[in-house]
Amino acid sequence: MDRREFCQATAGAVATTLVGRQIVAAGKSTTIPALLPRDPSGHRFVLYSDCCSGLPGTPLEANLRSVNRMVARIRPQPEFIAFPGDAVSGYTKDYAELRRQWDYWQGTEMKWIRERKLPLYQSTSNHNTYDDGSAEVFRSVHSDLPQNGPAGQKGLAYWFRRGNLLYISTHQPDRQMPIDHAWLDRVLIENADAKFKFVVGHYPVFPVNGYIAWPLWCFPPAQRRPFWDLLVKHNVDAYLASHIIAFDVQAHDGVLQILSGGAGTVHGPGGFMPGSSEYFHAVQVAVDKQGLRYQVHDPTGRVREQLQWPFELPPFKQWQPVTAQNTATLLVPRDPQREILALRIRGTTAKADRDGSDGRDQTLVCAIDPSEGVEPIWIGIDGDSGRLLVRIVPRSGYGRQSWKGPLLGTDATFDLQLVLHPHMGPGGVLLRANDRSPWSTLASTSSRGVEILKRPRRWAIAHGQSGTADRPFSGRSLQVTTTRA
Repeated sequence: MDRREFCQATAGAVATTLVGRQIVAAGKSTTIPALLPRDPSGHRFVLYSDCCSGLPGTPLEANLRSVNRMVARIRPQPEFIAFPGDAVSGYTKDYAELRRQWDYWQGTEMKWIRERKLPLYQSTSNHNTYDDGSAEVFRSVHSDLPQNGPAGQKGLAYWFRRGNLLYISTHQPDRQMPIDHAWLDRVLIENADAKFKFVVGHYPVFPVNGYIAWPLWCFPPAQRRPFWDLLVKHNVDAYLASHIIAFDVQAHDGVLQILSGGAGTVHGPGGFMPGSSEYFHAVQVAVDKQGLRYQVHDPTGRVREQLQWPFELPPFKQWQPVTAQNTATLLVPRDPQREILALRIRGTTAKADRDGSDGRDQTLVCAIDPSEGVEPIWIGIDGDSGRLLVRIVPRSGYGRQSWKGPLLGTDATFDLQLVLHPHMGPGGVLLRANDRSPWSTLASTSSRGVEILKRPRRWAIAHGQSGTADRPFSGRSLQVTTTRA
């Protein structure tokens, strides 16, 4: 269901670290070093979710146990645990049985949490609050959560402060997002002095890994912008979610959507979805004055993915013009699994009635590798829609995926900055208008990004890999500059 190599957890496995997505040895210590803030103002916590357990003797219990054992090895231990829902299997009208599931989950499976006095902040979700009766059970078994939610949602939605960190958990029951925007706005206004702000909910706002059906897998389109605009307005650091059995990160208007659904839930008799390369995991998160960092650990303790946000690019005056003669020097990273490739693409689109421009793809920049059959990276204008389009072959030999950008119009100037970020999976195809604008992930149904992309040394500007007559750019004044970070 996602892009990364599946790791079947085994006791006593050698801990390793993944930089980008390449594994390197990291020793055999049973202790996992905590990801610490870089200054005294910061905080750290662990994010994991979605195990659908509470059932003794099941594979789900064993899966959760493997993740719990790994989290318990983190030293020093986190300040708290964020758990955005689907803790127990639920989905039963026998509320006594549902209560037994919660009792087993809290009293046995997560007993170690209470013994360490480690706060755990649970969120409502489809498996756990699917009707009025299950919501009452949730309130009863989580009476220790803050009782400061909006009217009708007390004990379901809540918020708390931990010094200069604000944490808001929204109420998102089965296939519903009844988020009280006025309440959310008010809490953010009243806590405007919080330096670090996190909003949490079970469902991703924006689709993940091609799971676009709503409200089954994500927010309905009409509900996305009103909610996200509040996060942007109040400079929220990240929205934390679950529901999709994957790890995923995206950016929208500079705010991260971090999704962690790796605490033990599996799909179907084969475990993960067919063709999946996902893995069980938990995420260490640290925030400080310099920004947000995370490390995604599988049950062996390996760091499978990591990110520092925001990332920095050199000033524009240091970006270099790309020509047909220097593409191999400028556009081929020295380390494709670590380096960020940034492009600034400027020009004017063709007039609507210009011969050959209507209905035909137009190339802006592309990588050339005839052995793939198509360009490993193709950036251009989609002939059908007139949108910026990025096509990538994330894994050699497995076909291309598409990322859709904005409409560029006809006879119109454009000035775009595009980044290919190898540490963000499919969320790492990012666009912004200028150096003062925030980064946003382009829409895609891909479950992989450029993390293992084969990057050839040959590139072309303004035409496809077959030559100057291959999908040429029909506009004028095309300029491409680049930098790496």
